[in-house]
Amino acid sequence: MSEFKILNADEHSELRVRQVYGYEYGDSLHYCPAYTFEFRDLQADFPILLQGAGEMGMIPVALLGFEPGENLFLKDGTWQSLNVPAYMRKGPFAIGEHKAQNGDSVRLLSLDVSDPRVSTTEGQPLFQPLGGRTEYLEYMASLMETVYLGSEDTLDFTKALSAQGLVESVTVEITLKDGSKNQLLGFYTLNEDAVRNLDAEQLAALSAGGNLMPMFMMLASLSNLKRLIARKEDSVAESE
Repeated sequence: MSEFKILNADEHSELRVRQVYGYEYGDSLHYCPAYTFEFRDLQADFPILLQGAGEMGMIPVALLGFEPGENLFLKDGTWQSLNVPAYMRKGPFAIGEHKAQNGDSVRLLSLDVSDPRVSTTEGQPLFQPLGGRTEYLEYMASLMETVYLGSEDTLDFTKALSAQGLVESVTVEITLKDGSKNQLLGFYTLNEDAVRNLDAEQLAALSAGGNLMPMFMMLASLSNLKRLIARKEDSVAESE
């Protein structure tokens, strides 16, 4: 069970975090959240789809596999891709808003101290001997701040797509060489015909909201479905 603690040098001066990946660390996901600030990088490796998220509307996700528990980009504790989604890179860190004594909201960095990557003997130190943040912790704080701010921008992006009538449900079905089948349900994608028929006013609105570039990055990412199927074929062949 997770046990998040707000980080401070007095209580956590000896903590370290191992920068490792593996199914035992919660990386056995067949998709993960994706944020618009990283679409340019992610579209080089992963198909980017949309998934319903209740009252939030929809969120983009990077597709990592075709069935629950399957991450086709993870092998022997390393990522087999040029880029790693920010959601996976953040590891045991989290950020959230807390109320200060004066009533103001402040964002504080937390760490799941129960995570097996957290140690006092191995990994990257979080604090310097005199209490300052290490370069590693500064990087993680910056990443988490970017994710925090990017979450709102990403929701605005999906709302803009829906408002323009560009989203449609999609079922991904694949049949492998051995005859086995996989089917992905509950995802959404962009309707390419609707995108192609956008008029100048609609394009200008998307551009003004900063949504035009991520929209095209998302479309470009769909070519990675063929590569993902090839990874699945390789995975099946290796397991035989």
